[in-house]
Amino acid sequence: MSNNTPVKTILILAANPTNTAPLRLEEEIREIDEGLRRANKREQYKLEQKWAVRSRDFYRAILDYQPNIVHFCGHGAGEDGIVLEDDTGKMALVQTNALASMFKLFAKKSVDCVILNACYSEVQAEAISQYVNYVIGMNRAVGDKAAVAFAVAFYDGIAAGYGVEEAYELGRSQMMSFLEHETPVFKKKKLIYSAIDHIPINFEDVIPPNPYQGLSAFREEDAEFFFGQEKFVHNLVEVTHKQPLVAIVGPSGSGKSSVVFAGLIPKLRKEGNWLIASFRPGKEPFEPLAFALVRLLEPEAGETQQLRETMGLAGDLRNGRITLQQVVSRILANNPDQRLLLVADQFEELYTLCQVKEEQERFADGLLTAIAQQNITLVVTLRADFYGYVLSYRPFRDALQEYTPQLLSSMKREELQAAIELPAQKSEVQLEPQLTQRILDDVGQEPGNLPLLEFALTRLWEKQINRELTHQAYEEIGGVKKAIANHAEQVYQQLSETEKKQAQRIFVQLVRPGEGTEDTRRVATRAEVGEDNWNLVSYLAGYQARLVVTGRQEPEDEDTVEVVHEALIREWGTLREWINANRQFRTWQERLKVALREWKNHNHETGGLLRGAPLGVAEDWLRKRADEMTQEERDFIEVSVKERNREKQERKRGRRLQIIGLSGFSAIAAIALGLAGVAGIGWWKVAINQINSLAQGSDALLNLDGSKALKTSLKAVVQMRHTPLVDADTQTQVELSLLNTVSNVAAPNTLGGHANQVWAVSFSPNGKLLATGSADKTVKLWDTTTRKEIKTLSGHTDGVYAVSFSPNGKLLATGSRDNTVKLWDTTTDKEIKTLTGHTDAVLAVSFSPDGKRLATGSRDKTVKLWDTSTGKVIQTLTGHTDTVNTVSFSPDGKLLATASGDNTVKLWNTTTGKEIKTLTGHTSWVYGVSFSPNGKLLATGSGDNTVRLWRLDFDYLVKEGCNFIDNYLKPNPDDADALEIDRDLCKKL
Repeated sequence: MSNNTPVKTILILAANPTNTAPLRLEEEIREIDEGLRRANKREQYKLEQKWAVRSRDFYRAILDYQPNIVHFCGHGAGEDGIVLEDDTGKMALVQTNALASMFKLFAKKSVDCVILNACYSEVQAEAISQYVNYVIGMNRAVGDKAAVAFAVAFYDGIAAGYGVEEAYELGRSQMMSFLEHETPVFKKKKLIYSAIDHIPINFEDVIPPNPYQGLSAFREEDAEFFFGQEKFVHNLVEVTHKQPLVAIVGPSGSGKSSVVFAGLIPKLRKEGNWLIASFRPGKEPFEPLAFALVRLLEPEAGETQQLRETMGLAGDLRNGRITLQQVVSRILANNPDQRLLLVADQFEELYTLCQVKEEQERFADGLLTAIAQQNITLVVTLRADFYGYVLSYRPFRDALQEYTPQLLSSMKREELQAAIELPAQKSEVQLEPQLTQRILDDVGQEPGNLPLLEFALTRLWEKQINRELTHQAYEEIGGVKKAIANHAEQVYQQLSETEKKQAQRIFVQLVRPGEGTEDTRRVATRAEVGEDNWNLVSYLAGYQARLVVTGRQEPEDEDTVEVVHEALIREWGTLREWINANRQFRTWQERLKVALREWKNHNHETGGLLRGAPLGVAEDWLRKRADEMTQEERDFIEVSVKERNREKQERKRGRRLQIIGLSGFSAIAAIALGLAGVAGIGWWKVAINQINSLAQGSDALLNLDGSKALKTSLKAVVQMRHTPLVDADTQTQVELSLLNTVSNVAAPNTLGGHANQVWAVSFSPNGKLLATGSADKTVKLWDTTTRKEIKTLSGHTDGVYAVSFSPNGKLLATGSRDNTVKLWDTTTDKEIKTLTGHTDAVLAVSFSPDGKRLATGSRDKTVKLWDTSTGKVIQTLTGHTDTVNTVSFSPDGKLLATASGDNTVKLWNTTTGKEIKTLTGHTSWVYGVSFSPNGKLLATGSGDNTVRLWRLDFDYLVKEGCNFIDNYLKPNPDDADALEIDRDLCKKL
């Protein structure tokens, strides 16, 4: 480089206020810096940076560095200006005219180019281009990735010696993959100046920071502007010192979160002896709880380590490996003389977003157990219309009866007046005479109007003239009642037709339709609203729109978005129309999300897939609205369809086995007799007509007598099976009739009582008892004669996967997801022993023929043999490399067969505990094993759609599936209802 070549300075000014959507500014600036460092002409450029830019920082940095290129990255506010930060880190608007006036001065000194890498900044680019040679802005919302791609390519071009316009085109070319190359706009200096030329420059001439919060709750940093609730906060502080549980209950929009974060917490913080952690339950309540606690457990840890610790702690709390009480004890032990305030904000999310009753109760139990110790207070904020949900759980109801909830009602007129006037006075802004009274009259005493008031005041603040809020501006925004709806509709109408469709898609996903309650907002992920829609989400979260709030789900590092307040759901007519039009779909989709989550939580077990009518409904929605589902939701439905088709094939194979004679040669004889009795085609037509008539009759009876409808439908099925050559239409009508009847009529022998899925059933040896294990953590014993429940066995802390009676029927073994096995006395219904040792869920239990030993299989990949009299482990059998699904003793008790997710079956010597043989051949998980009565054959069933039979005396695989029946079974001459193996053919095999 020649010594005479001047070094050009690039100044990057970055602002991302705390109450705006987070941007990837670090990535943008880092990429620009790295690009300049590796450029051929890198010595010609110097990069300077200024972060968290306030209005005075903006012009001071330009004065200090005398840059040639000024690059702003942050939020735009459309026609109003760009968004910088105030002294508290929140939004401060710099108006377009003031911005242009600054660059009028700076263009005369050094600035040759300005880049506004911010959404909707074209207006500012146009204004600045009156004075600066080259200006680049954005004509619409721009995505983070596209913005970074443009900036990096632009400076790569500049550093390579290209002119500004050429570098601009290079930057646009890199946005094509994001379909955003039309977003940047290039402006050149105008030859004729506009009237803006005569505006005096005043860098401090910006609207003061807004003290009102719009639809957002007041936070701790806003406490100085929080007025009107002093009396309630004073009482709340006193109650918090006295009670371990403080529930703040009030209608939506009553200010519950604000009184905690801007009222209670600042007061307690001043006392100096409180540790404070807060969270919102969300759909995975243990994760945000863990995230809040880890910051107290590991305050010095870096962000990455804290995220790792969060995931581990959340899993431990969820699975019961550690209790919340233990975590709290550790925190308090590390901080002697301190008290812990744990805030569960918007506690209704435990019911609106989580929805899995088992997890709701486990989470509530953890909270209630934790506050039983000293020096902890749990504060929950709860919408009044969800109070009944909390009371429905007895332990929580008992706690709320002991510790009276604090009811937050509507603010009185004088309190509202303070909330209106005092924040403005603190900022040295006045209201025109009688404007306060006018606003108060509009607000009234209706519960939930507080956010509407705050939003109206926020809009009013932005239209102030000479530090005064006016009647004219109040009329322009539509007053308290219409301000939010008018604003939302105005934002919506300014969108293009394509963006309007995207907006509907976004907002529909942000509302959970109420079922007996009001519609509520929900936190949606980037995947749920659609990757292609995220640019619009960023705009809707920006300064100009402010209709949604974006965030990040920390443990998953996933972008999220939610409606800024539920008042928007109530007041914006267009959104109400969208919700009502999509109510059926969204109600179904929320239920699908619950089923999907349960399936994932249970390691994608086939038992958690959709079946029957729910699957049919899901297929219908998949055909109609697949683009509004996440990939996970689509995959869940498609896997369910595949499993249904697999089971259908299994049933077909089973019917074939039955017809040929596996379940009795009499089936073949019955068909033969039926065919022998055919007296001609006339008889056949009569039989077909009778079948159709029965099917139609069943449908007609359904609403009159369900029992008769079921019998008639079954009669049609029986007659169809005894009639040859039934046409496809008749078969379909009979099957649909039976499906319709079964779906709408409870079977007469249905045993109801479990509160969740039933995972295991077992008859006692004498057939008089039936044991059932459920996801509701209980086991029930039933009298098979009366069909009545005898006893509910409680004790497991998680779902029960396996139940089995001992050979004499006196013991019952139960295996659970809580990693334990329990032995019960069936005569007294009392728990005898709890067998511990497995480190993951117990999926299988089986007694030896003499009842002295118990075999258990687990997700921890091991099998354990136990002494049933002592409860001690005799042997642990290791060798499987995946979950052990089933265990079965041979009739003489000398062998144990175990089936696993590693696609194998193993045979073990039960005396020595040694593995005898590994049977391989299945190509998917093996779910079932069973010995023949003489112990010479073993049957195994797998997810590869085959059943295999093994000869145990010489380890031959006899044959698999239906081909075995076709080729190697023949009638036993000594028993017409049995089959035997053709041993000559076996030897050839």
